[in-house]
Amino acid sequence: MEKVSVITVNWNVAGSLTRCLDSIWATKYPNLEIIVIDNASSVPIHPQQVKFIQNPTNIGLPRAWNQGLERATGDYILILNPDTRLPKDFFTKAIAYLNSHPDVGVLGPKFTNPDGTPQGSVFPEPSIIVAIREFWLGQKGLTQKYVPSNREPIAVNSISGACMFLSKSAVAKVGKFTEEVFMYYEDLDYCRRARRAGLKIVFHPGITIIHEHGASSAKSGGAALKYLRDA
Repeated sequence: MEKVSVITVNWNVAGSLTRCLDSIWATKYPNLEIIVIDNASSVPIHPQQVKFIQNPTNIGLPRAWNQGLERATGDYILILNPDTRLPKDFFTKAIAYLNSHPDVGVLGPKFTNPDGTPQGSVFPEPSIIVAIREFWLGQKGLTQKYVPSNREPIAVNSISGACMFLSKSAVAKVGKFTEEVFMYYEDLDYCRRARRAGLKIVFHPGITIIHEHGASSAKSGGAALKYLRDA
């Protein structure tokens, strides 16, 4: 039975993290390693049955993910936001797909909001011109995530880092996440590097997760917008 390492980073979202962990355990997948990194939450929690890393300061999202990657021992890696909830068949479906598609580097599921409505999780290909038009000239929506209409798995440019399923061999080929940003766009960077390494990025509509979008960002006040523009 393949081992899966789940890596999630907490920053002041204890309630969301608890729901996320409950959904992971509810899958009853028998070979899990869960790694929780706390980025200096005001009231950190130390969940049971996990490998726990407590950072004295908020080092940012990709650096914390990399801490998890350094400690992960699984055959597969799940990068997961704490504001997500997994279905019970997540691991069996995701592993089966990657086992039968060794050319896939990153697998992303379909996202829904807590009320069941669809939520975008696939990014259009970014460019400097598009970034300037949206973040400096105010033309909103140019980099907005979308939901592919396909009913079967489809290769895409980039998927959201809120839920990225990777094989250990893909991580060995692509490497760690960029630490040049504090948060935002590290997922697009990783997907682009995976494609350059000859691996596919796949959106799988047959696997659906719930995502309470922006739970941590909402607690950062105006800092989130600064990190977005910097990234």
